[in-house]
Amino acid sequence: MSAVDTFEHIIRHQSMHQLVPFLLALDKKEQIAVRAKTKALRKELTDMRQLSSSTWGRTGTEPQLVMLFLAGVATYTRKEAMGLDEPLGMYWGEGDIRTANQQHFFLVAEHARPNWFREWFERQSRGGPWGLPDYGLLREMEARQLIEYEPALFSRTLAHSLSLKSYRQRRENKPVPNYAGKLLQDFEATSDPIQRDLLGLFDYDTTVDSAQAYTGIAQRHVTWHDVLLHLAAASHLARTELLTRSLVALRRNFRRPLLTWFKNLFLSLKPTPEERLARQQELVELLAHTQPQVVNFALDQVKAFWTDAAFDPVPLLLYAEGLVTRQDLKTAQRTLLSGFEKLLKRNPSLAPELGRLASAALASADAAVQAKAAKLLVSLLQPRQPLLTADETADLIGSLTDYADLMTSGTRQLLVPWLAPVPEPVLTSGGGYVPRAGFVPDLSVATAVTPVADWHELLFLTGQVLRHDNVLELERWVDGLLRLKPLFLTDYARQLLPYLVQVRPFLKGKTGEQATAIIAGNGLAGHRGLVEALVLGWAQGFSTERVNKVNVRYDQDTSDPLVLVEQRRFVAAEYHLRTGSGLPLLSTPSHAPHWVAPSVLVDKLLAYEALHVEPDPADLAVALARTAYAHAADAETALSRLSQLQRPELRELLEWLLTPALPPIPTFHPAKTSLLKHLTARLGKLLPGNAGGSALADAWPWLWAVTARTRQPEGVFEELTAMIPTDYIGVVRPWTPEWHFEVKTNTWVEQWKPGKPTMTHQYPVLQFPSKYTSQTPPSLLLLYSQHARFRAMGHAGWLLPHDYRFVVSLIPHNHAPLHWHVVRTAAWADGLESTERDVVQAALQELLGPGPVFTEPTTLLLALGLMHKVPACRALALEAFLSACTTGRLDPAALGTILGRFLANEFVPVQRLADNLQQARAIDAATDDALQQVLDNLLPELSAAPLRNTKKLVELYADLSTRSGRLPAEAVKTNLLNWKSTAALKKAMGDLV
Repeated sequence: MSAVDTFEHIIRHQSMHQLVPFLLALDKKEQIAVRAKTKALRKELTDMRQLSSSTWGRTGTEPQLVMLFLAGVATYTRKEAMGLDEPLGMYWGEGDIRTANQQHFFLVAEHARPNWFREWFERQSRGGPWGLPDYGLLREMEARQLIEYEPALFSRTLAHSLSLKSYRQRRENKPVPNYAGKLLQDFEATSDPIQRDLLGLFDYDTTVDSAQAYTGIAQRHVTWHDVLLHLAAASHLARTELLTRSLVALRRNFRRPLLTWFKNLFLSLKPTPEERLARQQELVELLAHTQPQVVNFALDQVKAFWTDAAFDPVPLLLYAEGLVTRQDLKTAQRTLLSGFEKLLKRNPSLAPELGRLASAALASADAAVQAKAAKLLVSLLQPRQPLLTADETADLIGSLTDYADLMTSGTRQLLVPWLAPVPEPVLTSGGGYVPRAGFVPDLSVATAVTPVADWHELLFLTGQVLRHDNVLELERWVDGLLRLKPLFLTDYARQLLPYLVQVRPFLKGKTGEQATAIIAGNGLAGHRGLVEALVLGWAQGFSTERVNKVNVRYDQDTSDPLVLVEQRRFVAAEYHLRTGSGLPLLSTPSHAPHWVAPSVLVDKLLAYEALHVEPDPADLAVALARTAYAHAADAETALSRLSQLQRPELRELLEWLLTPALPPIPTFHPAKTSLLKHLTARLGKLLPGNAGGSALADAWPWLWAVTARTRQPEGVFEELTAMIPTDYIGVVRPWTPEWHFEVKTNTWVEQWKPGKPTMTHQYPVLQFPSKYTSQTPPSLLLLYSQHARFRAMGHAGWLLPHDYRFVVSLIPHNHAPLHWHVVRTAAWADGLESTERDVVQAALQELLGPGPVFTEPTTLLLALGLMHKVPACRALALEAFLSACTTGRLDPAALGTILGRFLANEFVPVQRLADNLQQARAIDAATDDALQQVLDNLLPELSAAPLRNTKKLVELYADLSTRSGRLPAEAVKTNLLNWKSTAALKKAMGDLV
């Protein structure tokens, strides 16, 4: 029997006792053969397969997997070892069995001495801490010189060992009395051997913040905090060293939870004032950190010894330069400015530097920060004893004028003696900002889309579109394929190979029939799959249909329905490429970002008629939705050419869309449908969305519905009633879901606490009574009705953040249905998950450009963005707000009313919104006026009993009123008078009422 046969027999029928002597006796030539057999057996025994009619699993047993791993240790080179994906010792068992397996491992490892252990451990750890080995096993391998010392690896393994101890103890299922105390005693007994790696926990990103051992008592765990504090109390670790290392660790760019852990460790050690003062250098250096929590922590420690003679303020003032201008450090800035007042009393010679820093703090959007800076400046400019020279005073007063426009009314009142006089504003009742009605797209030369010039640019664009992040580049690329097909090089398939490998990675290194088979395979999905299908079809010379086979609804509950429309467009493009018609898509934008010029659309339709080709209904529907009908000059040019169109239905439709006077929609008479056509239509509804399209003759009613809703998003079209058996959502009337607030209540019993208290958590959510309809849209062409029937209410689609920019580009005139969809699925409550955050960010990003005035769902989306829990979303929403003020898209009255409703129902904290709106102040007069109009409508929605931090909104409103000279609205005065009884609000109001 050969060595390979013997090895296979041992794996299948024997045990480790026979395998170890066999591996130790292998010569070099036999090792190569056994290596190949090991790989084959591993694949066979670990592949998931169907074991019975209802069971799937692997066929290999755990002892067999342990033996195969040991054979890998004996025979694998580095290349094969990187394919091992189970952690070392995963199947070794527990107790005596584990000990025996460990001894066998060391026998084989010391004999073979593979050189890939360290790199393999590093690779395993990238997948998370559970890929790491047992810490004791790693130290034993180091002692036997099987692996070199790597500080990061050993520290990460030690951090995870706490969780492994608990995991193994629970697997043994043997209760251990006072397990927590015994675990701490075990660490105390081994503190000297592990001290090297214990201190390494402060140097590397480990799981020390999350690792814990379960004690066997509900909600009771032993953490590394407990271990380190116990070792410090027992004098096995120097407490002073732990304090210093905690501060040094806080300087690193660690994860936020890990930084919190080091902060809490420092506080748990309860440093004395003397110990803090001795570490003033480390604490001050933390002020340069990018995380606000670290800066706030450092200042909290430093403020205890502002006036101590041993404290050196010079390094702190150097770091303060960067702190006073950061907009994310309001708490730190208030603490810092309070400390400056104490420093000034202790050391008056610091007055010039403190004055410069205080004046820089006036740029803060926070009223409390400005107030503290102003008080410090007053103490510098009006001291009992002069603190500044005449030149220093003049420079300081001059710097105040630079920040005068940014000052709140309270700050301005404090500093008015040193500010240049400004004319008193004339109190008025009007406003300066007015939304711009009648949006007209820009069809100038500057926005014209440049066609792809040649083959080389088309090839370059292929790489760009495979990144799936640019709508216009994708449109140009598809148009380039259609126009330049006659100019393709004879060997273009070879030049496409790098892009084909991106779509099909298995193509790398393949040629001939094998490569052809890989390219011909299906399995593409989603919007990205549509692009990839065109690339693969290009390599095949568009000889077969590929786009129609892409599964765009492979995730039924989250895929966006408009992706189906995009698929029909690309099916039409693929058809033109396969037939070589040379015709472009009607819906390809002629001007950025997504507009089709009316004259361009008519010219394309004439080209279709010249070749006797019928337009694709989906392509025509998107073209109509993208047509810039409001551009008078181009619409007039298009109207003058309509008479050249031979199809009367097209002439009538385009004439209605482009005529400025907006004539009435023609009356439709229901057409009689044959039984065969009726059954075919019913069958088509039952087929997947990928199947079939509709002929143009049957599509005219739906094209009229799209055209009408494009030109008048909020119009009512009773004339369309005749073409559908039922009044489907979004056809005759716009789709406007109702919404209201509902308070949800979660109740649970905390069994592990004394008395088992019952806890209750209440939170408001948005509810949509008309949130779901089971009726399928009568046609895929109804672009503005597709989202009404969407089953995943309250669950955002994980695909939508990636596809959003593409689907929103299909309906540039009327985003309302899509925005209703985003709000219903991704913004119905505060503090949702990351998928919902990504959807909201994608939607807010598309609000930054010019477009029609925001409708109700868009305003609702903007409001939710301004109040979002994630700072990045709030910042993006603020940018959209400022952009909308510039472009005239904002409806401030609607936005204020919606924001007020949310605050009144305590959907979010008032401070979160107030802090965000503060940053829009003092940019320009129009933005100030729009912001004041928002507050004019927001404040009346609040209750007579002021919410927490209402003062911030009142201060902002008072400042805006002072700037504009506009009297408060009557509806606002009522609430202001009610709130005047509150001392804090009365002071904030000033002379408003």
